[in-house]
Amino acid sequence: MEIAQPNISAAEAVQPAGGGDGEKSVAALPTSQIRETNLIPLFTSRSDSATFIRRRGRYVPVADHALKNSLLASVGYLELANAGDFAANVWNDVPVPKYAMALMAIGGALAISLSYYAFKDAQLSWRNLNLLRAERHRLRTENIEDGKVAVNVDGQLNVNFREMGTEIVDRIGMEILMGFGAIAVGIGTFMAIDGIHYRVWVASNLLSGYIGNSPAALYGIANALWSTYIWIRADRHSIAGAKELDADFVRRLLLPRIRTIKLHAAVNGLTGVIAGVASLITATQWWGYVVLLPCILASIWCNYYWRHMIGYERPVLQQAVRIEKALLVQELEFVSVARQMLEEAPASDPLQRLVSESTSLASVVEYIVVNDLFEDLCIRLLQDKRLSATLFGAQPDDEPLTIDSQKLLDADPCYVPRLIEVMHSCIRDSGRKRLIYRQRYLLEALGSYLCSSRSGSSRTSLAEASRTL
Repeated sequence: MEIAQPNISAAEAVQPAGGGDGEKSVAALPTSQIRETNLIPLFTSRSDSATFIRRRGRYVPVADHALKNSLLASVGYLELANAGDFAANVWNDVPVPKYAMALMAIGGALAISLSYYAFKDAQLSWRNLNLLRAERHRLRTENIEDGKVAVNVDGQLNVNFREMGTEIVDRIGMEILMGFGAIAVGIGTFMAIDGIHYRVWVASNLLSGYIGNSPAALYGIANALWSTYIWIRADRHSIAGAKELDADFVRRLLLPRIRTIKLHAAVNGLTGVIAGVASLITATQWWGYVVLLPCILASIWCNYYWRHMIGYERPVLQQAVRIEKALLVQELEFVSVARQMLEEAPASDPLQRLVSESTSLASVVEYIVVNDLFEDLCIRLLQDKRLSATLFGAQPDDEPLTIDSQKLLDADPCYVPRLIEVMHSCIRDSGRKRLIYRQRYLLEALGSYLCSSRSGSSRTSLAEASRTL
């Protein structure tokens, strides 16, 4: 039973070029060797069990064990809430025209409804933040207790700090400020409908004006500072990679990731500042909405770009992982080849070129466990009520259900073909995305590792500065 992980030693992964010292040339993983390889990947939980509870008619995991790429698409429209008071500010006189009242009702309802998604996404982000805080505590404790051990956790702490900052600034902070602003704008816009009363008119102007739009300006400043840090950090990764890695590897894998992060950071930072200023201008000048319009479109683009091009999912580390540059490069080469093979494999047998026995239940289960797909597989099995009842039996709704790999391996032979079919479906649909996420995280880890290695210290100044988190 063999799983496609690169069975290449660290020394073989980095080969000398032209009689050099071997530090600048990285050998690509031969495609012909992929089925004969067997290496456990870095940064994977390799969990072979999962516990679920039934909620609202479907099974969900009892606890979160991984960082999720859970940013909601609707959050990208939060800048639109700033424009919800368009009618209230443009037709700021009495009596209010009927058509303006209709526009106010639409704008107010839109602003308040968008605040729901802001607070919903803040809840999802809070889950990620709690996991990252626990991981950071474990890493810092291990680093302090085992400071003389050859385990470089500095790079892992650096990645953790960036992830925590993203959750705090780009999600929770943004959603609290923008959500509050959306509610204020919505209420103020509704009050403008009854603007014939002076006190209501004054309150409406305050809520849909500076009070409602100030949070967007505050977020714009914080977001600009954070985006600047992200851009500089990515640039440092690029410089370190150019000095430490083979030029072909940098061109194929590292630079595209760096450019993606820099582009998002630049657009996101500028959008936040311009939108914040424009939202304050809209309180008194109609042309502020003209400036705000491209910011709304840019915000929607940034949200989409993050979810599809930058964000990733990964298991939370329970302890520091011993890593080296050669091992990270080696696994990145494998992931690149494995992604291509999954894309080229037939839909009926996605593991045809990745596993030596793609129809063997044990081989497929092991591949799924090693590549952190076991929870996804269990969810698919539970959705097949007939198969799940056969495999796991009847289960009371209020009791947790624990599934482990042994239950699958002990399945009745007559159900094995259907079981393998579900597994292939899981790998075909989720396997490629899992590899994409792993590649993104590995590139992040590699850049942080190279920078921390070049600093020559056990901890970077950034890690020290982030101790208070």
